[in-house]
Amino acid sequence: MDINEIWDKCLSKKRFKENNNIKDEYDERNEFEKDYSRIISSSSFRRLQDKTQVFPLKRGDFVRTRLTHSLEVSDIGYSMGRVIEETLNRKDQYISSILSVAGLIHDLGNPPFGHSGEYVIQDFFKKFFLNEGKVLSDIQQEDLINFDGNVQTFRILRKLQFLGNQDGFNLTYGTLLTIIKYPFNSLDGNKKRKLLINKKFGYYESEEKDYKKISEELNFKNKRHPLTWLLEAADDIAYCVADIEDGIQKKLITLLDIEKALEKNKDCESVKDLVEKIIEYKEENDTIKENNLFEKIVVQKLKIYIQRNMIQETIKVFLDNQIEILKGTFKKELLDIGKYKKIKDSLKELAYEKIFQSEERIYTDILANKVLKNLLNIFIEGMLDCLNNNEEATSTSKNIKKLISKNYMINYEKELKESSNKSDKIYVTLKVCLDFISGMTDKFAVELYKKLEGII
Repeated sequence: MDINEIWDKCLSKKRFKENNNIKDEYDERNEFEKDYSRIISSSSFRRLQDKTQVFPLKRGDFVRTRLTHSLEVSDIGYSMGRVIEETLNRKDQYISSILSVAGLIHDLGNPPFGHSGEYVIQDFFKKFFLNEGKVLSDIQQEDLINFDGNVQTFRILRKLQFLGNQDGFNLTYGTLLTIIKYPFNSLDGNKKRKLLINKKFGYYESEEKDYKKISEELNFKNKRHPLTWLLEAADDIAYCVADIEDGIQKKLITLLDIEKALEKNKDCESVKDLVEKIIEYKEENDTIKENNLFEKIVVQKLKIYIQRNMIQETIKVFLDNQIEILKGTFKKELLDIGKYKKIKDSLKELAYEKIFQSEERIYTDILANKVLKNLLNIFIEGMLDCLNNNEEATSTSKNIKKLISKNYMINYEKELKESSNKSDKIYVTLKVCLDFISGMTDKFAVELYKKLEGII
């Protein structure tokens, strides 16, 4: 097994549409750094600044959005990639470049209101198909009732960012395959109690040909790209501590809550070390103990300590298991093997109890349910009317159609033309409604809902 040969295959610079442009004299970027440039200047990326990470953003808030979270994941991924490149004696910096851009794009497909929005969309389509009956094929129906932001990301990258041709961003194969965490379609994936890599799914039927073309080229059919493991770890490292920091900012969590959460695993060596660090940081800042900055400063230092150690541990586990990862036989998340699993699990459990069950989150869930279900009903009803009745559709339906962004409609018309039967036409019609609504920012979704419902 030639490791370098496999790595060379994984780090494919190939694109769906090869660029024939002559290289600029003063452009020293590699192909993956060019991917980064394409993403960071795009409207899809900018919209993340008004998409919920945990809390919908309010004036005066300093908590994370999807944008700031994505930048953090990008930075952590890049840092891990640089160390791994040095260890593997790879001077091209391709690994760190891919992880940097993958961190930016991994959440592009998340709908308004974060995971609350995902659950609302899934629930909507479950009920929709109960009422409508068998109007789609099995795989098309599963695509919609298992809507997932990660799957939508791949669709955005391949089709929905219209730049004058059908290849959208036209990112490299290496970058595109890195973001597919679950390399299965919606029928072969979503096996909740099976293997880690097929507990969800990675691509819709509408993008299956694209996925297969990439995976066959890189010889990774139904296997995770090795850098996907590092991207997933970077995501976990970023948010498991950041959620707690945001909870402190919102006064939903206290230092005492953190200490109590860690108490459950007090016999674990890494937890003992962390408890000692909490004591040390509290003593260092004892002079401002009565100041409201005290807990924020202590937790910021804890975040740096935890993330630094988790990054080191992740790199070690990745390198120790490199052969299995490259062969596609590795079965666990990197952080679940390392000694920081207990800390990660304790912090996630604390976030769930204190943040995701908080009154503010409950309001978010209710708002997401009200706004997204109403928007889905309005746009699906209007678009199906236009599909079924053409010029005989109501004027309201025709106006609803006009509201959908032009870049989505260009892709819709193309997919509609390629549809060979009624089921396919309904599928792409439902998908364009989902593309439009899931692409909205939190604020835009609320404002559009108000306008359509006549709420001043």
